[in-house]
Amino acid sequence: MTTLESVHKTPMYWQKRQSLQQIKKQKPMFEQLMNQTRQCMNAHPELANDVKGAIQCEVIHPQTLSQFSNFTFHTHPHNIDYPSEADIKTTNKLKKEWLIIGLADRNQVVAFNKSDGFKKIVARF
Repeated sequence: MTTLESVHKTPMYWQKRQSLQQIKKQKPMFEQLMNQTRQCMNAHPELANDVKGAIQCEVIHPQTLSQFSNFTFHTHPHNIDYPSEADIKTTNKLKKEWLIIGLADRNQVVAFNKSDGFKKIVARF
């Protein structure tokens, strides 16, 4: 990227990009939490077709409730790659910029940002 191209990016773009890079550094912790969800689902095969029941296997990142982080993170046992209305409501209530979801079976993380109401995936890692 040339210097001239970077002139066209807003400061908010660069701040969001930097913030996302910091979140991506949490991937080892996210992987541990997704592993806990997989273990729970393996221990409870009756939840394989029960999306609501599988909520008991969701795991929340400890920093989600911290005022020192700008994201919420939890796992989705059934690999639903979009947030529920409850996910969005909680993230807004906690005044977080990012809503991060761990797709346990895929060992993949998806990120949403408040700039569009947490509607579009802005990153997968």
